[in-house]
Amino acid sequence: MAGFDNEIVVITGAGSGIGRATAQRFARRGATVIAADIDKERVVDTVASIRLEGERAVPYQVDVSDAEAMADFADDVYSAHGVPRVLVNNAGFTTAGPFLEHTIEDWDRLMGVNLWGLVYGSTFFGRQMIDAGTGGRIINVTSVAAFTPIPLSTPYCTTKAAAQMLTEGLRLEFAGTGVGVSAICPAFVDTGFYDSAQAVGLADVAARRTRNISRYAAKLVAHSPETIAKTIVRVAARNPAVVPTPIEARALYLATRVSPGGARAAARLLKVDDLSDLMNRLIPEALLGRLDRFLAKRLD
Repeated sequence: MAGFDNEIVVITGAGSGIGRATAQRFARRGATVIAADIDKERVVDTVASIRLEGERAVPYQVDVSDAEAMADFADDVYSAHGVPRVLVNNAGFTTAGPFLEHTIEDWDRLMGVNLWGLVYGSTFFGRQMIDAGTGGRIINVTSVAAFTPIPLSTPYCTTKAAAQMLTEGLRLEFAGTGVGVSAICPAFVDTGFYDSAQAVGLADVAARRTRNISRYAAKLVAHSPETIAKTIVRVAARNPAVVPTPIEARALYLATRVSPGGARAAARLLKVDDLSDLMNRLIPEALLGRLDRFLAKRLD
């Protein structure tokens, strides 16, 4: 499965970030890209960028958390284009805030996009692949959050851990069918994903400050979406089980396997309350104010 000439590749969350970069890369490899996103304007823009290079792509607006919409989407793709060779379940959503401040509605949205979206995509398109008997690849974009706890992100980490186990379970179940299932676990990617995170219960100035420091630090070390897209296309031509990427993601993954307790201890060092308290004790208020203004300007 080294080439993708005239193959159908379905990508969710293709309106921006990793999804957009992945759609463009598959198109350059000769695939007909089915680009899906909840935001119609963004996915149309992705498709326009692909067609501008003379490649093939078709836009679809779909909410991956809606079972009926995803069933209809899969049916429409099958009727118009046939069975996809590759499905990239990439659409994702995150929040940032304390666990106890999250509402059931927050959890429903996170679960809907980050877990149920993968379930629906894998169910409807996976059935097409298996029934056709021609093989294929399902690639689920999870996160290092699937195996590493992140401060202010317990609900998000929970959904990604569930997505990771879904991927590993599907890989086991689909073995022998010709349909491979892989998990891509990115870290520190400059997609704007965390900038658009829904803030939950972060009214406290110190909590917002710590979150903004984390966002800014991520921007300084973040890799481009194209880096992850390159990995996804490579994985689609092979069939590895779990692919943490880039190198810091692999280091985190290894750390959780070698010393789970050590990884948890490291995560505790990043707790918002502890960091905020340390900064308040060591840094004068005037300097903290300047820091807040600097971050606001850089993250605007």
